[in-house]
Parts: sequence; structure tokens; C-alpha cells
Amino acid sequence: MGYFYDFHVHSNECSGCARTPARDMVPALKAAGYSGFVLTNHFLNGNNCVPNELSWEEKMAQYYNAYLSAKEVGAEMDMDVFFGIEYHYGNAQEILIYGIDHDFLAGNPDMCEIPVTELCDRVHKYGGFVSHAHPFRERGYIPKGNFLMDLSYVDAIEIYNSANREVEDEKAQALCRELNLAYTAGNDLHLDSHLANFPNAGLEFDCRIRDDKDLVELLKSKSGRLRFSGERFFK
Repeated sequence: MGYFYDFHVHSNECSGCARTPARDMVPALKAAGYSGFVLTNHFLNGNNCVPNELSWEEKMAQYYNAYLSAKEVGAEMDMDVFFGIEYHYGNAQEILIYGIDHDFLAGNPDMCEIPVTELCDRVHKYGGFVSHAHPFRERGYIPKGNFLMDLSYVDAIEIYNSANREVEDEKAQALCRELNLAYTAGNDLHLDSHLANFPNAGLEFDCRIRDDKDLVELLKSKSGRLRFSGERFFK
């Protein structure tokens, strides 16, 4: 067995749909067998709960402090915790951004106003990584038909999401192979107790992920093994 990571986790400090604080996700994921995870809260243009009246600096502090609280607990429990965001670019479509930090957030106060392709360029210049989240998810709030961004700007596709139906992930996996992209996987976790009752998913690596640079390089290498178990949220 290797080192198992969840690349899609939310917390209630920033994601309006989450119910568990970031720090409480750490022992839950540890108990489920994970070596670490990336906290990917919905950003300001998505389903977030950060007060709108705050300044940009205060908003970004709330995002990053949620991560820091989890990272602190992770250090105590020998869990690797990383920072990321889930960014909504339109038509209920989202990307997961890894390898960025508070300095990136503070230095890009127009993130919600620029085209998503420009944001991807900035992320790449910063040394980050972009994965398209659940590209074929079908829900009542998602417009019918595919309105995907130019996927030449992303590095990866999320090929397994525990909150997806099997057919949705199969389409994502086929597109990933077709475009020869890297891949990510995770639980899309919003509540810690789901780990005990629903599927556990992520990528397993032969080596431990030590920092953001390591995370990006390992994802680019396509060396992660898809690992999942249990029943899906949706049939």
C-alpha cells in the first residue's frame, strides 16, 4: 500500500454547502486511511459563504485560515494538508486549482472578473496545476449539454468523484484518455461522517507528497493510482 490522498474536500468556513470545519476533516480522513488531502473550498464566484462585505484581503484570509487550521491539526496527526480552491467559471462548471497559496490570492484580486483561460495562465506561471472538476455531472441546477471551457488550458480532469454517478465518471475517464491529460480524484467531501457510510476515493502514490511543488510534479507524472471503495452517493 502507498500514500492515499483526497484531492477534493470542502469545509464550512468557506463552502456554503459544507457542514464540517476544516480541522475536523483531518481526523475523519485519517481514520478512513488517507495520508492527506487538499482543501478545495468553493471560491467567491461559487457556492461560498464568505461575507460579501469583507475586503478582498479579509476574504482571502478566511479562505487561507481554514486551510491553516487543518494544516495545524494535520501536523499533529502526521497528515499532509494542502491548499486549493474550486473555481466556478460559468454554466455550473468548475475547475480545481492546486499549487497556489495566500500570496497568489492576494496578488490576483481580479480573479473573479477575468476569463478562466487567463486565470489558468496565471496559475501555470505561478507553478500551479488545474484540473477540471466533474465535467459530466448531471444535476437539476446544471444546464443541459456540455458547456466546457477550452480544455487545452487545464492539466487534468477529475476522473472519479464519489458524488458522481458511474456513467458521469466513465465519460470523464474517456475524455481524459482522449486528450491524454493527467487526472485527479476525490470524495467531493462536505461532511466528515460521509466517510464512514459512503465511498472513499482518491489517488494513491508510492511516495509521500511533501509540499505543493511535490504535489504538482506527482500529478503531472500521472503516477497516481485511482483507488475507491464503497457505494456512490447517487445511483
